[in-house]
Amino acid sequence: MTDPWDHSQLAAARAGSPLAALVPLAHALLGGAAREAGVLLVVTDPAGRLLWLDGADTDLAEAEGWGLVAGTEWALVGGALSGLGRALATKAPSRSPRGPGLPQPFAAVAVRDPRQGTLCGALGITGGDAALAPFVLAALRGAAATLESHLATTALPAGPAVPVGSASAHALLRLTGPDAPTLDTPHGTSSLGRRHAELLAVLAAAPAGLDGAELVRRVYSQPVSGVTLRAEIARLRKALEESGALDAGVSLGSRPYRLSGVEDDATRVAAHLARGALVPALNEYGGELLPGSDAPEILRRRAELSTALRGAVLGSAQAEALSAFLALPEAAQDAEAWAAAAQLMPSGSPRRATAEARLAALRAR
Repeated sequence: MTDPWDHSQLAAARAGSPLAALVPLAHALLGGAAREAGVLLVVTDPAGRLLWLDGADTDLAEAEGWGLVAGTEWALVGGALSGLGRALATKAPSRSPRGPGLPQPFAAVAVRDPRQGTLCGALGITGGDAALAPFVLAALRGAAATLESHLATTALPAGPAVPVGSASAHALLRLTGPDAPTLDTPHGTSSLGRRHAELLAVLAAAPAGLDGAELVRRVYSQPVSGVTLRAEIARLRKALEESGALDAGVSLGSRPYRLSGVEDDATRVAAHLARGALVPALNEYGGELLPGSDAPEILRRRAELSTALRGAVLGSAQAEALSAFLALPEAAQDAEAWAAAAQLMPSGSPRRATAEARLAALRAR
């Protein structure tokens, strides 16, 4: 749990949430049943901050007594992931009982934007033992599916589904994970070729700009001429123009080559890790940075980011964080991580059995 946001922070987060227009629908689907059962319905952001709560006045007042109010973050409680945090980290329905720092059970289901594959937040039920009833997760899954179907048939919002973190950023590069890299702008999402993604990634990480020779060293595994680089930059600038990125405030200058108005998801993951925010880091991280790229700077950043995330997960000793990490392709052969999972998972649980079997297979090789 964290201290609550002030009124202006909460208002800004609500306004920027892709779920804002669907909150009345969520209340219609689950709010009445929650009030009758004496529990609370919550709608969160991707980091687990509570943006909206619905319930009876007496139940809301009681929850306020133990700190459950709009603007607080409940993904990580007492040093461990709650059901909410686990749902956001693993993208799978989850629930948690009462425990240290969590006076009431929590059940939650993540909500994703099917148009872009981005995480919008979660729907959750808390405030009483009814949150652990078998039907609750099914009801949450059904409501989340309804919200996602509405998102699928709605025009893209005036901005990326998960707002960029920098006030000066007008576009978000999505570079991590096995899917093709994309650029999110207020005009929608554009796919990027590998070379353009490499150039944008390198320039986004060098806000002061780079001269041509340095840009070549960081992007190309073999030397190329200045003419080749200039031609590629011209094609990239045209692609940015066609995507609407330049109209949105993105700028690609020369002498030196400098990119402004763009943020990338790898940088956001690193920023989350730097402040100890493991759940948001796992939520943001789609997998290795531009897998398959042999650009020297990408190779360096990929190894650096993957190592930092792995170290944070193993150092946290959180079973749920390990589960989320082990779902990544890069962790498939990580014997140390599977061994840690085999120790941390509850005895007799399917997850522990899976971890032990995977570890045995790795050690048998």
